[in-house]
Amino acid sequence: MKKLVVAKNIGFCFGVNRTVRIADSLLKKHRTLYSVGDIVHNPIVMEDLKSRGLKVTGNLGEIRNCPFIVRSHGIGRDILTRLRRQGVDIHDATCPSVKKLHSLIEKLDKEKYFVIIIGNGKHPEVQALKGYGKNTLVVQEGSEFRDSRLFEKLAVIGQTTLSFKDYLKTADYIIGHLRYRKIVIYNTICKVTEERQAESAEISRRTSSVIVMGGRTSSNTGKLYQNCRQFNDRVHFVERIEETGDISFEKISSVGLISGTSTPESFILAVKEKIKNKGYKEVRINGKRRSKQASGRKDIEL
Repeated sequence: MKKLVVAKNIGFCFGVNRTVRIADSLLKKHRTLYSVGDIVHNPIVMEDLKSRGLKVTGNLGEIRNCPFIVRSHGIGRDILTRLRRQGVDIHDATCPSVKKLHSLIEKLDKEKYFVIIIGNGKHPEVQALKGYGKNTLVVQEGSEFRDSRLFEKLAVIGQTTLSFKDYLKTADYIIGHLRYRKIVIYNTICKVTEERQAESAEISRRTSSVIVMGGRTSSNTGKLYQNCRQFNDRVHFVERIEETGDISFEKISSVGLISGTSTPESFILAVKEKIKNKGYKEVRINGKRRSKQASGRKDIEL
């Protein structure tokens, strides 16, 4: 029997679900809504929201008479200050985990810490984070850098969607190579990210092929893809349903399905049906029954 293994942790995370629900509610009420940057990193979700009136802009001056939504990744304190001065009706849909980091950096800043942020400097979450402290430095995960300064108080935090393993590796390098009198390392990796990383590794080990579903600009989806490739040679990154047509299922006895945190349920269900139509049957993970709502049929043990 050909088996389909669907991750238990799949689809929208709490933070993304909250952001999309806020946007949906505002669009139903106002029919027009502004944001700076995509509010979530998934093209299918964004296309739907834009078709209903979401306008993504980089020109703050044009945001005046319509409500504004803060993206799930957060935005810089300077942008919020300017929008408030313009009298804009702001609705904060920042992921709660990211929001906590804003407060943490502000607290560390008041306590005179120099804050190192491990993450992708081009990612909107990191771009926003660095603006919440006067003394911050962004360091790419996995990089080896030098700084000859003697830091009195040094704090290290990480982009929430990083691989925990990569974060620890870079933090360990900082501990061993920088000069400081006091250092504090915070575990700021999102719990959902950690859980999906662990589950993706297990599924990748136990299946013949893996499909990772999500937007290509999504950091956490990209990390899942990279993680799966450590354990499986047949890993496919699928952003659109048409891309499943390029996947060969010849001699594939089992397929694992994994998604990033901004991948909509409708897309996941469409991919599942495509695979089931090829003769695959959804099964249990580790002998645990998946909900009938998720599987749509009685499961059997893998």
